[in-house]
Order: sequence, then C-alpha cells, then structure tokens
Amino acid sequence: MNLFGAFAGVALTLSLIGIYGVLSFIVSQRTREVGIRMALGAQRRDVLLDVLARGLRLIVPGLVLGLGGAWLVGRLLQNQLFGIASTDLPTHLAGALLLFLAALIACLIPARRATRVNPMEALRTE
Repeated sequence: MNLFGAFAGVALTLSLIGIYGVLSFIVSQRTREVGIRMALGAQRRDVLLDVLARGLRLIVPGLVLGLGGAWLVGRLLQNQLFGIASTDLPTHLAGALLLFLAALIACLIPARRATRVNPMEALRTE
C-alpha cells in the first residue's frame, strides 16, 4: 500500500504540473487578447473566471474518465483492497474531490497572473 501511495503522490504532482503548464501556455498566448479586453473595460473578475473556465474544460472530462477507470481498475484490484469495496462510491468521490480541488488551485495561479496584465504593455508587444 505504501507503494500505491507513493505512485499516487507522484501521479498527482505530475498532473498538477501538467495542468499548470497548459494553462500558463494558454495565458501567455492570450496576453494580447486579455490586454484588449481589459482596455475595453473587462473587470479582473471576468478575466479570472474566463481562465478558470478554460481550466475546468480540461479538468472535468479528466475526472469523469478517471472515475470510470478507477471503477474498472478497482474491480481488478479487489483482492488487494482491505476494508473497502472496490466500488465504494464515497472513496471514489473523495478522491475525485481531492483531485478537483488540487487542479483548481493549479488553475488559479495562471488565472491570477492573467488578471495582472497591464493593457498598455500587452498592446505594445509584438
């Protein structure tokens, strides 16, 4: 079980780095657009919610596929699990909630950076 826990920790870390990297790339590619939107009157809250919505479009399908895969693999590893059933819904939902919150925090860092874009500097680039 310690080995499963170690692999789970490494997988969580790698997934958070990946989500952060993808959203950072998206924010850097959209700096000019964000600058124009803010110059035209968009609020920081609107920019933050837009970037978080893009992150959620990455997170939600992954969670759905992950829950399905966990249910299938849980059936295969049923003899390795002690004290819980392989299809224990509260355990699967708790794991999904933990992953969702961690991924949301990973999305929040690039989203906050997008809200700090200076419209004049963004328009001068390129």
